[in-house]
Amino acid sequence: MILGMVSLIAATIIQWFVQPSDPSGTPIDVAQQNPTAWLIVSLLAVLGPLAWVGGIVSVTLLVRTKGWTLATIGGYLTAAGLIAGVGHLAIFFGLIADIAASGLSPEDGLAVLRADDSSILSSVLLYGFLVGFSLGPILLAVGLRLAKLVPVWVPVAAIIMVVANFVGGTVAGIVQMIAVVATFAPMIVALLEEGKITA
Repeated sequence: MILGMVSLIAATIIQWFVQPSDPSGTPIDVAQQNPTAWLIVSLLAVLGPLAWVGGIVSVTLLVRTKGWTLATIGGYLTAAGLIAGVGHLAIFFGLIADIAASGLSPEDGLAVLRADDSSILSSVLLYGFLVGFSLGPILLAVGLRLAKLVPVWVPVAAIIMVVANFVGGTVAGIVQMIAVVATFAPMIVALLEEGKITA
């Protein structure tokens, strides 16, 4: 869980600083101009959530009485959302890297991206991530709070994290990163206290 949270924050920060030289540039331009940075962000974005899934399942198993239903539903929704996100991000980052290396014209490259945006597979994975990683953490946080395993402000932080994700922009991104830590760090503490830490 620690690796997943850190990878999300690191990937987000790197993306803020790695921008195309032309203000009107596209992600394809970023991948062409900064292939190493693009690879690093890609690996963080794809592999990090996989590590996160194990931690989410582990923290869900901590709840044995009050809050069990919400925590279980929320935990598995969150895990499913993360898995869907891995698929979506793998397609996104991999496709853009391939386009950048292929020598396609900018128009053809953008045409491929538009086709991918309208594909059923990409859409299912994207919406699966958005639903799972929006509802899941909130339900999980409420369930853990009912079980008195996390502080009272954790469900509030989970709601702020979800709202900031949909708002977009740098300021909302910073708020989201803070909310991510405020939401999941107490869950890591709960795991540590139970001796079941999953990094």
